Amino acid sequence: MSYSSPSTAAVTADDGISAPPAIANGGNAGARRLWLRLAQIGTGHALYGSFNHFFDFVIYPYVVYTQGVILGGALMTLFSLLQCALLLVVYERMGVDWVGSGLLADIAGKPQPSWLDRLVVWVTNRNQALTFLVLCAVTDPFIVTAFFRRGSFGGLRARDWRLFFASVLACNLYWIFVADLIARIVVASWQWITGLIG
Repeated sequence: MSYSSPSTAAVTADDGISAPPAIANGGNAGARRLWLRLAQIGTGHALYGSFNHFFDFVIYPYVVYTQGVILGGALMTLFSLLQCALLLVVYERMGVDWVGSGLLADIAGKPQPSWLDRLVVWVTNRNQALTFLVLCAVTDPFIVTAFFRRGSFGGLRARDWRLFFASVLACNLYWIFVADLIARIVVASWQWITGLIG
């Protein structure tokens, strides 16, 4: 960590993320760690989310619409598998939980968790199948797999890969039909607008 002048000090972690002066000077190591953790998660999600929105809402619907649900869906499933597998391997090698999946383990490990902390842990542990399906509907195979690893690193095991391949199928079966619907709505809207103008 490096420190600047006391009035404007900012604590900088090894990855270059600086804590605000109020946190850096406050001497509260827990607040500093939390802020740096949130900064890592926020940066990771912002970069990843930018790419994913373009992939999910532009490329995926275009390919499914132009190539058809079967061929387009198969192509995008393959691309999703390759992209998410590469991200999973890079994420594992980085050893930084920028997905935030380890937060659940952090919450569960608190000596005195709040009622909300206990509720979050209980819900996600109570019905893992439902948690899996919900995550498959709102995220991608990489995030699903990272979530169920709960921030642990040290090598991808057979269980991780089984979960990954199951989530590739579930996520893409769902998203093929969503992408097809998005494309059809865009095309119908465009035809309606051009009909009004022309």
